[in-house]
Amino acid sequence: MSIELKKFCADLILTDAIMDMAAEKGITWQEARSRIINSRAYTDLYDFETGLWENGPDYFRDYYSKIA
Repeated sequence: MSIELKKFCADLILTDAIMDMAAEKGITWQEARSRIINSRAYTDLYDFETGLWENGPDYFRDYYSKIA
């Protein structure tokens, strides 16, 4: 799989996770985005060796909550 396709998948996961977190926590999507982007989970999502990008937004949000 190409790097571009992996980035696209990671971007979709990130977008879904941001929107889900905003709705769940009652915060703006901008605040949710800031929280996620400033976390180790975000770095791990785009480190394609971890395989995190393959698991979907729910898995990513669970991962984020465990390390945040």
